[in-house]
Amino acid sequence: MGVELASLDEQVQREHAVYLQVERHILESEIKPRVTREIIEEHRSRPIGKHSDELERVLIYLRMHHLEMEGKYILVCTKPHEEYRIGRFSGTPGPPELLPETYPDRNEVEHALFVRRLADAGLLPA
Repeated sequence: MGVELASLDEQVQREHAVYLQVERHILESEIKPRVTREIIEEHRSRPIGKHSDELERVLIYLRMHHLEMEGKYILVCTKPHEEYRIGRFSGTPGPPELLPETYPDRNEVEHALFVRRLADAGLLPA
């Protein structure tokens, strides 16, 4: 009359499914309502440095990338103090894929990355 326990793989899959369910709830209830044109403008005008609590919460959520490396964005300086690009991890070993757009300074690439993360998460206001 023994109870059969789930395998370790099954337990990990269940835990991951619960984690993703919680993350979806946080996205819908805590993050989505905070993404406004004003928050995007605040980030555009000051992408680096101290942010409002509302913007900081959105940034933290977007940067987490929810335990996945595949598709994660990074900033890449391709020419020191002159040219920046956004890179994206493929999920396999090796350098990130560099997206074609270039940016002349860190502030512009930081904001472009923020907008890209918002778009990918379906959070850009209409």
